[in-house]
This record gives sequence, structure tokens and C-alpha cells, in this order.
Amino acid sequence: MKPRRFVPFGASLLIAVAACGGGPLTSPSPAAGPLTFTSSPVDPAALQFIVPLGNMGPWAHTLPTDHIYFYHHLNSGPFSPLPVTAPASGTVDFVINRGADSKFRVRVNGTYTYYFDHVTPAPGITMGARIEAGSRVGESAGIAFDFNVSNTGVRLGFVNPARYGQETLQTDAPLKYFQEPIRSALYAKVRRVGSDLDGRIDFDVAGTLSGNWFAEDLSPADSMRGDDPSVGMRQLAFARDAWFPDRQRVSIGGFGMTGAYGVPPEAPDFTAITAASGTVVYRLLNLGEPGGPPGTDQLGLIVLQLDAAGRLRVEAVGDRLGRTASFSGNARTYVR
Repeated sequence: MKPRRFVPFGASLLIAVAACGGGPLTSPSPAAGPLTFTSSPVDPAALQFIVPLGNMGPWAHTLPTDHIYFYHHLNSGPFSPLPVTAPASGTVDFVINRGADSKFRVRVNGTYTYYFDHVTPAPGITMGARIEAGSRVGESAGIAFDFNVSNTGVRLGFVNPARYGQETLQTDAPLKYFQEPIRSALYAKVRRVGSDLDGRIDFDVAGTLSGNWFAEDLSPADSMRGDDPSVGMRQLAFARDAWFPDRQRVSIGGFGMTGAYGVPPEAPDFTAITAASGTVVYRLLNLGEPGGPPGTDQLGLIVLQLDAAGRLRVEAVGDRLGRTASFSGNARTYVR
């Protein structure tokens, strides 16, 4: 089993995930059509909460995640593994079998796939196996598991698509595909403020600070190795919180300051920072208590400067008192 990492969701709530590498897409079958999930992966009554798309937890998930999380036993003590069932019929077309921390994907048709990660597969979950909606496909022995839907009709707007696998580029919001009354029961478990309970992962706005950034020596091909700390530690994200989308987040994979941080509510919007902004300094704040008001304790500073070519000069400084800083010899360059 791969070691699990604990990463923050929303305020300072800890959630258990491992680095989730994307799988290759196989050639789609000729059949295509709408997607309807007729069975919940777990009984909604057994869920504590659902984390929507876009959670950030460096280093494993420095960038907003392309999957949601079903939480069922956080801080609950010992428990029996929770059965996991198939929401729709299809064919298994991708498997990483690592025992209780396995990932497998089901192709419903030429348009849609879905996957589970961090589960124990049931016997028979092998490449090419046919499964039916409502059948038991495994169990969750951890406190949570991942769920993703990929849709070939979706193409998310990242500035440099070459840095993302197809599952990420074609990420769709899963819960809307469940039939009622399952859909409403699952949405009721989502921890997100506002009317949009699906979340999002694509915050890139060309020519601005907003979105995902990569160390200039990290190749596009290497950017997709999500289970490699040397990748996650060379990523940055300037995005919105999955729980509180009105709050800006700085997700840092390295610089000796790995973590997700808040910024003051009066700080400039990431989309407003361009090459014309010159050098900009954001105060990095703690996230606050789970579900509570924003944190106010300063944990550091991040110094930024965009150039006309779309390159980002960046340096993180562990200064808990200052309000401004300048670049030193430790500054690095990040690109899209």
C-alpha cells in the first residue's frame, strides 16, 4: 500500500489522500451517449461529507484536484470496511492494483469514464471485466476514497494543456449525473459554500497570475507524474478554496514552505496581477479553523513578478512579521 498523506481542505480540516496519478485513456468504444448514475457508490447516510472538485493539499495535490472525495470515517476510530458499488454499468479499462489503495477506471461508453481510487477492488475487477450498475466493486478501508468522471465533451481551459493528462483535461462534475433522489442526497453532503456545489479545477487566466504554474525545468511530460514528490514540489497554484470559493488560496509545493495558505481579503485578485503590476507581495496566512472565519496569522510572504513573456519570478519568504520583501538570489522562475 502506498503511504497516505494528510492535506488540508477548506480551513484546517485534514483529509487523507495519496498522490493520485492519472491513468492513460484507452481507445474509446464507438458507442456514446448520456451518462446516468443509478446507484450511489456508498449509502449517502453513511457519508460524513463530500469534498468537491478543486481541493489543494501540497505536495501530493499542489494543483486543484480533478476528483472529489467521499468521506465516511474521519476521526471515527476503528471501523469495518465500507462496501463500494458501481454507479453505472461499463467495462474496466484501467487498473492499478496496490491492495487497499488501488485505482481502477470503468468505461461507460465512448464519451464517459469514471474511476475510484484508494479502494480495495473486489475479486474480478481486472482489465476488460464487465461490471453492472449496483454491483459491489470493492470496499473502502480508509477514511475516504476518490471519485472522478471524465467526459470527452469537456476540454478545460488550461493555458498549457500539454502539462495535463486526459482525465484532468476532461474532468466533469460527477454528482450531477446521479439520478434522483440520490443526487440530492449526495449534494446535501458537499462541504462548499454557495449555490455551485461541484467546484472547479481550471483557474488559469492567460497573462495573469491566476492558475497553475510549474518550475521552468519541469518538462510537460514530467508534470503528469502525480505520485512523485519532485513534481508536486515544483508546482504552484493561485486559485480559490474548495470549501469557500470567495477565499483566494496560494498552494506552494516547495520553497521550504510546502502548504496551502490564505491571503488577506483585501489582497488583489489573482486575475488582476499582470506584467504591468510589477513586483507584488502577498502575505501568506494560516487557513483558520475548519468551517470558520479566515485565518489571520501571518506565516510568510510570497514575492511575485510576471514578465511580458508569461514567465513568473517567485520567491517565498518565511517572514511572520514583515509586510513587504524583495527578491534575493533564491528567486526562481515558473512557467505555464
